[in-house]
Amino acid sequence: MTITTERELQRVSHLVLGRPRPAPALPRKPAGMSKQEWKVEKQRLRDAGQQLVDGVEEHVQLQERWSHKANGTAETHEHAAVSAGREGALLRLVRTGAIDAHQLAAAEKIAEAFAAITAEVTVRTARWGDRNPGGGPNAAEAVPIAAVIQQRTYQRWREATGVHAPMVLAIVVDDVAVTAAARRWRLSNRRARSILVTALDRWQRC
Repeated sequence: MTITTERELQRVSHLVLGRPRPAPALPRKPAGMSKQEWKVEKQRLRDAGQQLVDGVEEHVQLQERWSHKANGTAETHEHAAVSAGREGALLRLVRTGAIDAHQLAAAEKIAEAFAAITAEVTVRTARWGDRNPGGGPNAAEAVPIAAVIQQRTYQRWREATGVHAPMVLAIVVDDVAVTAAARRWRLSNRRARSILVTALDRWQRC
């Protein structure tokens, strides 16, 4: 059987039909190995299973790694795990000393305010056709004071940051690397970092 035929058979069996890894063909007990040692080795070989061809082996490993998860595909769980373990753009800047802990905290506040305002706009848009001029939980006076302060702070910060706000938000909210943001807005890396640092410091003064 050619390698191509074997690969296709394994691909259909394990990737299409989802069959488990086959048990390996066990060799004869090596000379000099005790029965107890051979028993342990045989169990290890059975647990390892048969090594599959390149391209199929990696996919089967992925399926085995996430077989304990009932919901979602193995690819989805793998992507989520990689994303969770990846260091974010802002944390990389902290690690390299480009920004400090206070500036990181400011970035988190900006992201929180952006998320809150975006959510509020979505809710109001959804309720636009059902206006209620009276009181109730949707009345202006029912909005928490802290939320109002947060919105006003964000608006002042947004206006003060001016044309650079979209780039700063891309880094802070969307986790875009500074180098990538610099290319997108046609700036040098040094200039992009400087704008980010200034914007983060500005939040603490708004």
